[in-house]
Parts: sequence; structure tokens; C-alpha cells
Amino acid sequence: MSPNLSSNLVPLTIIKGAGHEFIPLPQGQNATTADFHSVRTKTTESPAHFTSGFYKIEAGPQRPAHYNFEETKYVLSGQIDILDEATGITHHLVPGDFAFFHVGSKVKFSTKSQGFAFYAVTRPVRAPHPNLEGREEGKARL
Repeated sequence: MSPNLSSNLVPLTIIKGAGHEFIPLPQGQNATTADFHSVRTKTTESPAHFTSGFYKIEAGPQRPAHYNFEETKYVLSGQIDILDEATGITHHLVPGDFAFFHVGSKVKFSTKSQGFAFYAVTRPVRAPHPNLEGREEGKARL
């Protein structure tokens, strides 16, 4: 290891127990996002926020989204259907499938059952999910 690197070491952030069982849907809603970690990037020419969390959806009305940031979603369980309004194609994502949303993407999310995905976005935390706060290693009381 380079001597210069050792003086600039920063410890990892570990989130303990950040699973779907801690993410209830809001009253009267069939989908939610749960932001659980955000950081302002330091190594890019144009620093941006980098936020990650979970997306949960159950059967119900379509959930529209028009993106002014980039996002990736990786499906962990169930099925998430995404209508891409640019092409008119509905993609049926299942565990192991990955989607990338560009600035300007316009979609509608839905499912016939339920779906759960991990996401990473280039935006700050909108509202930290209360059931995930304080779950960083060293703070968690599991």
C-alpha cells in the first residue's frame, strides 16, 4: 500500500439489517422508495449525490416516474413491470434483472403481485426511511 493512501483512508459505511421487512408501504399507497444512504461524490469532475435504497411495489395502480437524475434498479424478488414511454414497450423484470434510467426517461411502474429492488440514484436523499435510520454498523442495536 502506498504511504500516501494510508494517511487518507476512510472507513466503510456498513448498513446492518436493511431488508424489505423493515419497509412498510405508506397508508393507501402500493409503492414506496426507502433511501438509506447518501454521499456527495468526491472523485468526479462534477460532484453529485449518490444515494441508494430499496423500491417496493405491490399490485395496484401504475406509478409514473419522469427522471431528472440517473437511476439503476436491480430486482431482488418478485416482478416489476416497467412501461418505457419512449418505446411503448413494457419490460417484465424478475430477480437478477437490471434497469438503467437516463435523465429524460419516462416510465410507469406496476406489478401483478409484488416486487422488490435495490436502487442507486444520482440525487440526494428525499426523506430517509425511518425504519432504516440508525442501522449503520456501530450504531445498530440488532
